[in-house]
Amino acid sequence: MPIYLINAHADAEKAVPLEQKIRGLLPEIIKTKNLENITPEISSGNTELVHVIFLAPSNDATYVDLLVRTAENYRQRVFFILVSDEISGSDYKRLVRSGGADWVSANAPAQEILDIIVQQPAGSEAAVTGKARPILVSFVPSAGGVGNSTLAIEAAIQMRRGKATANRRVCLVDLDFQTSHVCDYLDIEPRLHIEEISANPRRLDNQLFEVFVSHHSSGLDVLASPRSKFDTCGLDFAALDGLFGLISTRYDLIMIDFPVNWYSWTPKIIAASSGIIVSGVNSIPGLRQIAGALTTLRATTDLFGEIRVAINNCERGLFGQVARRQHVESVLPGEQIFYVRNDPAALESINTGMPMALSHPRRGISKDIAKMTAFCNGLTSASVA
Repeated sequence: MPIYLINAHADAEKAVPLEQKIRGLLPEIIKTKNLENITPEISSGNTELVHVIFLAPSNDATYVDLLVRTAENYRQRVFFILVSDEISGSDYKRLVRSGGADWVSANAPAQEILDIIVQQPAGSEAAVTGKARPILVSFVPSAGGVGNSTLAIEAAIQMRRGKATANRRVCLVDLDFQTSHVCDYLDIEPRLHIEEISANPRRLDNQLFEVFVSHHSSGLDVLASPRSKFDTCGLDFAALDGLFGLISTRYDLIMIDFPVNWYSWTPKIIAASSGIIVSGVNSIPGLRQIAGALTTLRATTDLFGEIRVAINNCERGLFGQVARRQHVESVLPGEQIFYVRNDPAALESINTGMPMALSHPRRGISKDIAKMTAFCNGLTSASVA
């Protein structure tokens, strides 16, 4: 069972005795400088769980953010133990909810570290329990009015109703807390009152979470807010962190519909996604907006997800060719693109509250969206129960 030690503590007077204390209990521990050096071990075919003991400096929450993001993405292969001075209750909850990390006080006996290691399964989470972590797919609009919500809704319904994926629990989360219209498209009532937990994230529990969930007749669960003037810029990330922590325990696939505007929490959620679909339209300004969104995404720290582009409302010729496809390929060279045709059924679906996946499953537009669904399905581990 490989165990690594990363010493990021800035105070040598504290760090050296701490490291010696750990080595006295775990003499075979391997010291390394950073997480990147452990990548070959994680990527190997070995199913043993890798443990990483991380000695962090005091009063630096960035290490908690880093470990939470990494643990969420690799908890099937790695378990982190953060050793530091006292941390906040919310940071401790974030570590534990990640499913791949825990915390030990720097003043505690080294035996506590060993106790945590012994409690972990000998193999990866997926190998031991047969259940993989939930998959997050982010739908990111490059501009307003590009049909991002429609794409997210239709893909989510197809995932929920498809024969090959019908056993998967699917949730659609709308992060537009001011002008959400997802529930209008589905003709259900929005029930997520984010302002109730933003001021007090600890208020969110299992009972309140169930109140926030809207249920569609297709079997899709939706978390979306009624339209309001809620100050999204002031949203406490701890509220979103707690919300997604509860979502991740209930669903196998989480589809996220992002608003156009970016907030401080936007890149954090996208960074945890396995798949990212950037939506836009085929016009010169529209393609430039897509290119700008892709540049921003790829500049995001710790972005692991696969990126695709969805060109919505495409015009097609007599034989099905996409009009002005050469413009797309010249502005977005090398990108993997889904072309979704313009179809009057889309407007009809919006007005009637009946998704095309249910009312027009054999139309060309539904087949276009099915390619996105296949992409999402490909991101999902085969071991999901």
